[in-house]
Amino acid sequence: MATHKHPGTIERRGESLRVTLYVGGVRHKWTLRTTDRREAVEFLKRKDQELEPMRARVRAGLPGRTPVSVLFAKYEAERLALLAPSSARTYRLCLDAFRAFFVERLGDPVVEAVRPGQVHEFLTWRRMWRRKEGHPVSARTIQKERTVLHTVFAFAEELEWRAGNPVASTKAPSVEERTPVIPDAAAYDRLLAAIGPDRPMANLFVRLLAETGLRCESEALWLRWEDIDFEGNFVTVRSGRDGHSTKSKKTRQVPMTSALRTALRAHFAAYRFASYSGTPTPWVFHHTLARRNRPPGERIGSLRRSFKAAAARAKLPKEFRQHDLRHRRVTTWLADGHGTALVQEAMGHSSPAVTQRYTHLTPAHLQALVAEDHPTNHPKGGKVSAAS
Repeated sequence: MATHKHPGTIERRGESLRVTLYVGGVRHKWTLRTTDRREAVEFLKRKDQELEPMRARVRAGLPGRTPVSVLFAKYEAERLALLAPSSARTYRLCLDAFRAFFVERLGDPVVEAVRPGQVHEFLTWRRMWRRKEGHPVSARTIQKERTVLHTVFAFAEELEWRAGNPVASTKAPSVEERTPVIPDAAAYDRLLAAIGPDRPMANLFVRLLAETGLRCESEALWLRWEDIDFEGNFVTVRSGRDGHSTKSKKTRQVPMTSALRTALRAHFAAYRFASYSGTPTPWVFHHTLARRNRPPGERIGSLRRSFKAAAARAKLPKEFRQHDLRHRRVTTWLADGHGTALVQEAMGHSSPAVTQRYTHLTPAHLQALVAEDHPTNHPKGGKVSAAS
């Protein structure tokens, strides 16, 4: 049986080599921009020597001088499982950028040795690094990745792998706040018409987002039939079921409007007792036909493409996003005079301040300031005269 004459493993990946070492059950991996195995072997021998002190500490049951690659792997394994799927995907993309800089570019320094200057260098480097050609990196993306990196090093502090957070003393890039697109009633109707009745899952999805303000992929698409309570007139957003948690980590109930209740009853009648290969589906939003290796009855993971295409057909601004319907729901409820505490509870916001940030009064709402028939625009004695 053949044996390796070098530590670790070497795998060919196109025009690169992936090399891997294990220390204390933790995998360390690097991608070398070469196909020369001799270079890979020398690299592995050098890294194996560098990791020997850590290996000795592990054997002694002590925390080792941990490379950042181990920190990133541990954070991904232990913390991302606690996030909603869409948030977990975002964090994984951030970790890809961290590995490209700190592991591949800086040579995988130990966690305790990372300095604020290197974090600043990462933020500068990140403006130029691209996962794909032609995909520019915005200041908002860099700001988000700085926040995630701060969270990762805070995790290292919890583990007592280092003292102090090197990200804390770096300046976050300033970005302009994105202004959500709040469709008026006519634009909303155009969006529904653009989807049409022949796309029932997408049609109900848009109605649900607009009428309840549920989060798109972490809440709406995880609804089961038992979450729809027609008698009590509520949609229940459950957290912690089947290992899936919402962003707030709390279960909550959101009331249904009459329009949504009508749409849900029709959907219930059409699909509640549908059977796929002899098996009923528990999911409100599910595939009715096989799609890209997704069998009928399986939960739909995303409707972004259908939503984007419908928004384009409806002539909505290209900046319009699914999440803007959540902003619309908060805005209309508050504009109608509902209390912030009630709206906060329905939205699952962590504080009233978060709810207020979702308020974006439209021109139609602002017209109430000067409307002739609005009671607050008249003195106690009656209507304002033309002479005044």
